[in-house]
Amino acid sequence: MSATTRRPPLWLAAAAMASFWAAVFGVVRLTRTFLDDPFGNDFRVFYAAAKVGLSAGWSHIYDADLLGAASAAFPARDQVYDSAHYYVQTPLLAWIIAPLTALPEPAAFVLWTVIGLAAFVLAWAVACPFDGLGRITLLLLGLALWSVEESLRFGQPTLLMVALVAVGWQQARRERPLVAGALLAFALMLKPQDVFLVPVALLVSGRMPVFLAFLGSAAVLTLAFVLALGSTGIGGFLSATALVQSDPVHQYDTLAFIFGIGPATYATELALGAVAIAVAYFRRAELDAVFALGVLGSVMASPHLHQPDYALNVLAAWLVLRTGPGLAHRVWLVAGIPACQFTSIGLPLPQLLWQTAWLGLIARDAVDRKPKDLVLADQPQGAG
Repeated sequence: MSATTRRPPLWLAAAAMASFWAAVFGVVRLTRTFLDDPFGNDFRVFYAAAKVGLSAGWSHIYDADLLGAASAAFPARDQVYDSAHYYVQTPLLAWIIAPLTALPEPAAFVLWTVIGLAAFVLAWAVACPFDGLGRITLLLLGLALWSVEESLRFGQPTLLMVALVAVGWQQARRERPLVAGALLAFALMLKPQDVFLVPVALLVSGRMPVFLAFLGSAAVLTLAFVLALGSTGIGGFLSATALVQSDPVHQYDTLAFIFGIGPATYATELALGAVAIAVAYFRRAELDAVFALGVLGSVMASPHLHQPDYALNVLAAWLVLRTGPGLAHRVWLVAGIPACQFTSIGLPLPQLLWQTAWLGLIARDAVDRKPKDLVLADQPQGAG
């Protein structure tokens, strides 16, 4: 093979170089976060909840006074727990973080960030299409996106969810429904609002073994939560959820940015979620599309969303690329890069409009073309 034929196309080389330097810039910003403000993140809330659970019992992880006491070593401004900063996750996240409380919060935050980065790389290794430079470019591009960087910078569990859903997709593809369903249940219990339509998409696509495994696993986790929380903890969870959802900041990055908080927003979110599920039914023969639509539909229909949650669209894009979309569709995926980056300046409108049009393109593909398999160099067609 000549040097010319081995050389990648100029556009791909340029994309790889741009993605590399953008990822490096993100790493520098992330490093500055550790050095300048190791407590100014969401992780410190999860860390405090885990400490409360270990010391006072898991039924008290929603107690603001105990959360504040567990943060006594933090700077004064980071000992406050209000509607903008409160633990409203299920006990699962606190259980996962509990072993990290053996370390001081800054060190635990660094380790948690490494875990999040490893989870994203795992999702990429499992679900990303193509090979060679194209595959590496998609990894670098993903790391350069603002939503992924924000997930790492704030210590959100979003990238762990991405990995759980990606491996769940892989296991479903390999006809291991019990494992796939369990992984989806864990993802849902970490942040329900981000992936709640994935099991629904599986249900309408006729994949009952995975759906039933999900239901069983979710039921076991729910029972464990109830037993751990008791009536006191459940009441605390409901109160904390009501407090947090009353703060408009948690809906700023949703369609409420366009329509305001009210019936118009909720109706539109419901409609978009319903469209995603309907398209999943029409593309039910394609597992990649079913998972992608479940993820995209969840993000679009969620009434509680922040910039890091848009990182789930990266996984959805990888899965859609595996279905072999046409040129126009791929160009639109590229347009999603600047749309996502606009959220860095507090402007979610391009992202909201872009993903709505993207759903339309996926729906169009269900009508206008015959689905075709994308054969990967490292994944012979027909292999699991």
